[in-house]
Order: sequence, then C-alpha cells, then structure tokens
Amino acid sequence: MKQFNQWLGLALLSIFTLISCSKEESGSDSGKLALSAKSTTTATSSSKQGTTSKSVAEGIEITDFVINLVEFELEIDVEEMEMEDDINDDWDDDGYFDFEDEIELEGPFTLDLMAGQISFLNVTVPNGRYEELEFKINKNKDVNSEIFDKSVLIKGTVNDVPFVFWHDFMDEIEIDFEDPTVDFLISNNTESLVIDFNLSLLFNSVNGIDLSGAMDGNNDGIIEISPRDEDGNNDLAQAIRNKMKDIIDLLDD
Repeated sequence: MKQFNQWLGLALLSIFTLISCSKEESGSDSGKLALSAKSTTTATSSSKQGTTSKSVAEGIEITDFVINLVEFELEIDVEEMEMEDDINDDWDDDGYFDFEDEIELEGPFTLDLMAGQISFLNVTVPNGRYEELEFKINKNKDVNSEIFDKSVLIKGTVNDVPFVFWHDFMDEIEIDFEDPTVDFLISNNTESLVIDFNLSLLFNSVNGIDLSGAMDGNNDGIIEISPRDEDGNNDLAQAIRNKMKDIIDLLDD
C-alpha cells in the first residue's frame, strides 16, 4: 500500500494542477473549494498483521477501502441566488440563469480512505450558493492501479476470516447536508467540504449489510464478495453496492 499511496499522491498533485489551471477565475468574483474524503467507523484498532484496521461492526474489521470517483458537479441554489440578486456573469452559459448552470470538475480520483482524511480537490470556482454535490463512482481505467477495472475495493476480516469485496458498478451519487435547507457559500473565501463514507452504517446487522452469512464457497480461506466470485456471494455484492449510496454524507469542515 505504501507504493500505491506514493503513486496516488503524485497523480493527485498532477490532477490538482490541471484542474486549477482549467478552472481558474479572475478578480473578486471567485473563491476556493477544498474537497476531501474520509471513512468513518465506530472504533480503531490494530490488526494481527500490524497494519491499521477499523472495527465497523461485531466481528468485522476493515483493513483496506479504495474507491474511484469521477465527474464532480456542483449544483447551485438557483432560488436563493435569484432572491439575493447574487448573480455572477461567470455562471451564465446560455443567456439564462438556471439549474443547468453548474460547475463541472473532472476526475478520476482514486482514494485510499484507510489513509485518513484525503484532500483531493482544491479549485477556484465562481462565488455563489451551492446546494448539492454530485459525482460518479466508476471503474478505474489505470492498468497500474490496485483497483484497475474496479470501482471499489474493501478488504478485512469477518470473525477473523479474511474477506475481499469488490465491484465494477457505475453509480451517480447526489449528496447534500443532513439539513436540506443548508447551502455552502463561496464568497471570496475557501469552503472546505468532506465526503464521509460511514462504514459502520454499511456493515451492520440492523440496518446495514450483515456479513455473518458470507460464504467461502471454494474453501480457499478467503471470503470473496463480488459480481463474479466463486464463493456464492454475488447477491451479497449487489446488496452492498445498493447500500453504498445510503452511507455517504456531506460535512462542512
């Protein structure tokens, strides 16, 4: 993972530079958006191998969580900005100020969310009120990546038995603050937002996905959970994929 993290840092630095240059706005009509991501769990411990792991539910430890994010969009709060007469020429692309006037930020961003809170986007955007962040989870296309041809990879143990979950889905995610009336405001300032992936909500036996029934069908000592595994956990993989949308929150840092 150390080599992967070094590669990730260099790749993100290059992406930051390209995006910042392509999105640069001049004068006092713009501010900065700083975006980061993290995984949240109930407790942190050390695994038997000496690497950091996170306890997310009874008998479940997570050691790896890598996800591939692409095509970010910031959606403006049209009604609020019109009421405040806070309209900026940088927004208008068709002669009308409407919901189609959005800020698009390219990816991909392959994030190792077990490495702590990852800052991966710091760009200049026009001043305004934004009500929603939209992005896609999609397959990684880098043949040198740990998750090549996958969109998400999670590793850990279930009652001390190793498991690997991966999927190659493409999903569009729309996230807002818990209070839908709250916007984030860019006004010649830097606004810091965090995308929070709550693994404790993903893996639990009450409202999440219960892994206690996951099978090692081929008896190779590893529980494999994917759309194409040989252990008989394909339906479980689909259930995890469906649940992932529900465990993502937007936080004001």
